[in-house]
Amino acid sequence: MASRSQPDSRRTFLKKGLLGGFVLSIGGAGFLLARSTRQVALPGQPLAVLDPTEYSVLQAIAGRMIPQRAGFPTVEQVGVALNADGILLRADPYARKEVKQLLKLFENALAGFVFGGRLRPFTQLAPEDQDAVLREWQNSRLEIRRTGFQALRTLAMAAYFGSTLAWAASGYPGPPEGFHQPDAPVWRGGGAKRPEGNGVYHPELSRE
Repeated sequence: MASRSQPDSRRTFLKKGLLGGFVLSIGGAGFLLARSTRQVALPGQPLAVLDPTEYSVLQAIAGRMIPQRAGFPTVEQVGVALNADGILLRADPYARKEVKQLLKLFENALAGFVFGGRLRPFTQLAPEDQDAVLREWQNSRLEIRRTGFQALRTLAMAAYFGSTLAWAASGYPGPPEGFHQPDAPVWRGGGAKRPEGNGVYHPELSRE
């Protein structure tokens, strides 16, 4: 009996049907109608995944999704876009590609005109207009836009609240002592046997 074909790994969570792929392709094509992105200062260390435009767009999106509150650090102080770059580095390559396309779609003046009648890229809009764009994505009839909004919101929140700078302000004391030990022994494989009884392994150990 022939085995069932495996699902295409390239059909990722944002590309749901032809419409999703088409919408993402608008952003990936980079049509900005000759209007430049408002760039922000790049971090002192090289970016691993995002390019300068994507970095600037994500910083602008995070600034509206995580507004300044008393006692909390700003998205600039936390370095949300840089933290997100590190998160994306550990993500699936196809997910990284889609997030990069999604950021350019947010910035894209052509997409802004098609969906909202705006001729300026996201980073060039006034704060209240940026908020309106985010609401349109959040409540859109198109699943690709709603899913895209949630993906970017999740990324921004993880990059902000995953920083130790935000822990104290949010009342999080940090992980319990011993929760993560960078110098803990790591099993390199080989020689592991399951003993009778408690099911504890006794592998050959080596340290990083």
